[in-house]
Amino acid sequence: MKTIPALKRRLRQALQYIAHPISRWERLYATENPWRFDIPSEIYRFEETNRIIRQRVGPVETILEIGSGEGDQTKWLLKLADRVEGIDISPTAIERARSRFANNPKASFSAGRLPDIGVGERFDLVTAFEIIYYVKDIPRALEMMDRLGQRRIVSVHWPQVRVLDEFLFPTRNASRQVITWEDKPRWLVAWW
Repeated sequence: MKTIPALKRRLRQALQYIAHPISRWERLYATENPWRFDIPSEIYRFEETNRIIRQRVGPVETILEIGSGEGDQTKWLLKLADRVEGIDISPTAIERARSRFANNPKASFSAGRLPDIGVGERFDLVTAFEIIYYVKDIPRALEMMDRLGQRRIVSVHWPQVRVLDEFLFPTRNASRQVITWEDKPRWLVAWW
């Protein structure tokens, strides 16, 4: 008779997962650094993204970083701005980012998700690096970015370029640049 309670527990867990799909992100953050942003190719992407912002987007004082995770790219964005506000879907990632930047008043973090971000201010730059293809309603997400930022920048991993081709480029006058790694296209960055 032990199987009945176990089945009930598993059914309850399955129903909770269906009711709260955000838990998939919490499961991802069960381990620290799940994205492996400390490897050379990712560090290169952060450096190149900063270069593109400096050269193509221009000076910024405030940045809203959508999909900030544990703050790996935040550390790079802080080199460009006086203040970076990070938002992520995972409360665990936000907790780690807050701990990581506890002594840095230029960085703050809160939980939220595109396209329903509860931020009441406008930023010099809104970023969405490597997350747009996870968003269910991409047109609404881009509209939210337009409302929240004077300038916007996104990046996608090269196999996901079709997302920008389908949703961004036909509706906005966006500039773009490819970031290569080991002589191959690896990411597409777009700003408008």
